[in-house]
Amino acid sequence: MATVRSGEPRITRVARVQGERGITVIELLVATAVFALFIIIVDAVFFTANRSAKKTELAAEVQQNARIAVERLTREIRESGSTTPSIIRADNATPGHSAIVFKSARLPQDNSKFCMYVRTSTEPLYDSRCFTNGGTTAPPYISPEPIMPRGSYTPIWQRYVGYYVVDTPDGLHELRRAVVTLASPGAALPDPLTLSGGDVIATMVESFDVTLVGGEFRVTLKAKGRQVVQGVAVPDQDFLLPGTVLVRN
Repeated sequence: MATVRSGEPRITRVARVQGERGITVIELLVATAVFALFIIIVDAVFFTANRSAKKTELAAEVQQNARIAVERLTREIRESGSTTPSIIRADNATPGHSAIVFKSARLPQDNSKFCMYVRTSTEPLYDSRCFTNGGTTAPPYISPEPIMPRGSYTPIWQRYVGYYVVDTPDGLHELRRAVVTLASPGAALPDPLTLSGGDVIATMVESFDVTLVGGEFRVTLKAKGRQVVQGVAVPDQDFLLPGTVLVRN
């Protein structure tokens, strides 16, 4: 057994593993650049996909928003069933900023009830609530009848409904619907341009136009959607929705 004498120098041997070496600065920089490029590509793909999805969502939102408003307006206009100034008034002097007001026979307290004149109080369509505004005479009627024709299922006007647009900070408009109870079925309609208040039924409106010629009512609603994704604007989504209703004179 070999011993190391005191005072003799100690020899230390270091074994080198074959092939072992460190990472150079150039290799580190290349690896970092490749990783950064990968991150940029992934981010670009994600951004493009996200922007495309937002564009699709925006288009669907704008279209649905405008369609519901047009369908609701045309349905209510059809119920008014008349183009006479005492039943419906429209103002389209300013293109894109039209307003319309018309009478409705729907009960304010029960929108599912459409009020009509009937001959007797025993008919299924009779509802006593329909005869409370302005002291409207309820059946049975005494000849001569106060308002002609009675008993022919003509509407008993309960309120008026108005549609108009107001400006919004984004340069577009919102379409509003105002509802006011009539003092009596024969009460005069207000000027459409004086409408105020009400509920917002459509946003992102670029223009709202109505025309009333003969027995035909037309409405055109143009909607525009705008959105920004990660600081980049999504292309504007434009939709032009027309509606036509035939009403009697």
